[in-house]
Amino acid sequence: MLDVRRLRVLLAIAEHGGVSAAARALSFTPPAVSQQVAALERQLGVDLLDRSQRNARLTSAGARLAEHARQVLAGLEAAEADVAGARPTARGLLRLATMPTVGRVLVPGVVGRLAKVHPEIELRIEMMEPEVALQALTRQEADVVLAGEYGMAPRRFASSIERVDLFDERMYIAVPASSPIRGPDVELAEFREARWIAPAERSACALVLERSCALAGYEPHVVSRIGDFAVAAGLVAAGYGMALLPAMVADDLRLKTDRRHIRLLESIDPPISRTIYLAIRQGSRAHPAVAALLDCANSEADEYQKTKAT
Repeated sequence: MLDVRRLRVLLAIAEHGGVSAAARALSFTPPAVSQQVAALERQLGVDLLDRSQRNARLTSAGARLAEHARQVLAGLEAAEADVAGARPTARGLLRLATMPTVGRVLVPGVVGRLAKVHPEIELRIEMMEPEVALQALTRQEADVVLAGEYGMAPRRFASSIERVDLFDERMYIAVPASSPIRGPDVELAEFREARWIAPAERSACALVLERSCALAGYEPHVVSRIGDFAVAAGLVAAGYGMALLPAMVADDLRLKTDRRHIRLLESIDPPISRTIYLAIRQGSRAHPAVAALLDCANSEADEYQKTKAT
């Protein structure tokens, strides 16, 4: 009997293009990934990896087994969902991984809806950056991911993951109230000499800032790197520099004193936005608890959008 965990590793190699990329996606070391594949090779008596290259890739036999693994893993998810559907009510443990900005705005409402309609579901929530959350989803350490993807930093999702988009939101350029650039619509080229409070290094938002400014013809002058949007907004209000802020954070600022010292501008060249989405494993959508959370998240997202429109 083939080990499901080893099949999952083999599928990760196929989906991410090699051992090293699969190791990053699974938060394993490359030797650990190779060991899992070697165990499959001993069991089957066939080479699954071509180790003649620096980054070992699947052989034709390995690719065929990976396709079977994709179907098997999705089938197991569907089987679990089918059996769970025989219960009279949705119940059990459900693990949600989300990011701070989205979690602060949407998750409390989702929790309230879920508790009201499905009180027998035990929801556990953990804050993670999207790339870490998706790894947890692949490793079955999370059941649902609620996160955001920036338009200029798209992510290639593994075929074993199903993505459900909720809505798009704009990314504002937050500048001190004293800024001579009035807006509200601006071109990013106007900020060639500006001081940027950049997102955390190597984060998706940092990549968006770099790519957006590159399209405008310059490299941003970064004076600080802050991983917390609220802290960055406070520094903008103090006149320290300017920053990118998601609409969710900007809306929250309207209730705070910082908002009086910040102006929110929208870049029209290039436009900057992000998509809020849910991610689940293929085959798990029919699981009653997963379906319940997706319904509550969709309802909360719709309510949020209506609130913004009024």
